[in-house]
Amino acid sequence: MDTEPGTERDWSADFNDTFGEPESAVQARVWAEVLGDEYPAELAPYSYTTRSELAAIASELQVGTGDLLVDIGSGRGGPGLWVTARTGTDYLAVDISDTGLAEVGRRAEALDLGDRVRTASGSFESLPLGDGEAAAVMSIDALLFTPDKAAAARELARVLRPGGRLVVTTWDYHSQPAGRPPQVADHQPALTAAGFTVLTYDETPDWEHQMRELDRLMLEAVDELAAESDSDPAEVRAGLAEMDATIDTMLRRVLIVAERR
Repeated sequence: MDTEPGTERDWSADFNDTFGEPESAVQARVWAEVLGDEYPAELAPYSYTTRSELAAIASELQVGTGDLLVDIGSGRGGPGLWVTARTGTDYLAVDISDTGLAEVGRRAEALDLGDRVRTASGSFESLPLGDGEAAAVMSIDALLFTPDKAAAARELARVLRPGGRLVVTTWDYHSQPAGRPPQVADHQPALTAAGFTVLTYDETPDWEHQMRELDRLMLEAVDELAAESDSDPAEVRAGLAEMDATIDTMLRRVLIVAERR
């Protein structure tokens, strides 16, 4: 879905539509084919995360019982709820999608985590928290959707307590992708300027090959995907082509661990 020059895409509406639909069995099959046993199918992640990466995130957050973990761009909440169950934290899911947040609540009840979980509408530049309220913040493959990375870094620093950890996965870009908010080639300067010490900035192994394979297999299954969502196959194909073009603008996918000074 492209935007006309001078207009801004309504990401909230897009993700409300996405998370308002049933989870895609076709997409899950493709993800499992590409990632194998590393694909956390039971979490239905709307991201490129793996079992090993989620375990690393849980460890790097350095939080436990009674701490508040904030998950920004939580989507349906599968990965974030897994992390909070593993670490024993309280959990706040923040997203721009009301349908995604409603699903977080349902999943939390099903996992018997309801008393430790709450949800709130918000964005990277405007978080529904007080100064220093969060013990840790995580975000999986969502930071790319904020148009102002420096403002986002400042807001993340504001809500984190001193010594609190930020653990994020996202992409660096060598050129601006079409139909996406402004991107950067390196997130470290904005984080450092906002008051973080960057501890880890690691490229995800084999990320480009996996993303290309996902797109290739999705294109092969375009008729199935269209039938599953009652969509026009041409529209589904155009969306996949846009994603493939976006990959061409990426430098790397990274796992960032930073500590609030």
